[in-house]
Amino acid sequence: MFSKKIISTACALVLGAVSLSAETWKFASEEAKKDVQDIYAQEFAKVVKEESNGKIKVRIYYYGQLGGENDIVELTSNGSIQFVSVGTGHLGSYVPEVQSISIPYVLTNNEDVAYEVLTTSKTIYNDLAPKFKKANLKLLSMISEGEMAWGANKPIRTPEDFAGQKIRTFTSTIPVETYKAFGAVPTPLSWGEVYSSLQLGTVDGMVNPMYFIYNAKWHMVQKYIMFPGQQPYIGTISTNAKWFAKQTPEKQAIINKAIKAANKAAFIYQKKINKENTAKMLEENKELQLITLTEAERARFKDISKSLHGTFIDVVANTYKDGQKEQAKKDAKKILNNLIQEVKDAESRH
Repeated sequence: MFSKKIISTACALVLGAVSLSAETWKFASEEAKKDVQDIYAQEFAKVVKEESNGKIKVRIYYYGQLGGENDIVELTSNGSIQFVSVGTGHLGSYVPEVQSISIPYVLTNNEDVAYEVLTTSKTIYNDLAPKFKKANLKLLSMISEGEMAWGANKPIRTPEDFAGQKIRTFTSTIPVETYKAFGAVPTPLSWGEVYSSLQLGTVDGMVNPMYFIYNAKWHMVQKYIMFPGQQPYIGTISTNAKWFAKQTPEKQAIINKAIKAANKAAFIYQKKINKENTAKMLEENKELQLITLTEAERARFKDISKSLHGTFIDVVANTYKDGQKEQAKKDAKKILNNLIQEVKDAESRH
């Protein structure tokens, strides 16, 4: 309780330091400068400033300035800040249905397909987005930050290889259940704790997109990186629902225009930075080995992942009251099945 009061006081001091000379919107990211969510936030801030003729500024807060991933979601939910960007793997505690996107092999690593689905999906914006309201959040967009890769100090090609491996996962239920199903020992950690945990052997491996692994320097404390083709890392951008509803149509239009511009900027940047940072990893750690799982090897993990569909539906239902559980199950199943179909339809167009 005492530590929470200290964090709350520190956050209030930081947030209160913003100049009152112009209207200022606060945008908190789970990532650091030059990460994909930073590029997103910077482009968002630029367009907001331009479209408001300089009357509205966006103050960006990076990982650790206002706490961890869960802290900045809380701050947005309670209205202390207006915007938050955080991965689906950390958002499931607030919006359990969003974990449909965290299930392996539901989405695709085809960059163009992922962009289309994440920015235009009827399932995401008509069926999933309304679920954010119970956390007083409004979903604005989703972005891919690149293919998720496994890091470890041994080659991992089969579920048996995961046995006994302590793998850092995100804090939501489905990421934890995923690596449990794969045979590992899932260990949820905020990303700021990961480097020292890998270095000390508290955890054996992790999962993240390549650009982030490089920026966090995790490649220096891992011997192998595997590409299982299971999913991209998905970031979500949300705003405080009540605050957004009170904004004028003109300001809402500015926000929506800025979101579209930021979507494109992040899409272009993540493709570039993932490629560049992969090359840098191999240059800096000569002993690092990259392994791409074969289709046969991936097939085993795909089969295991299907069991998580039922887990997801049960996880969602268990967050609702008894009289609401059956409807929650139906809604969760609809979201998952429709999302899978949308991905297949988009793949057929590309």
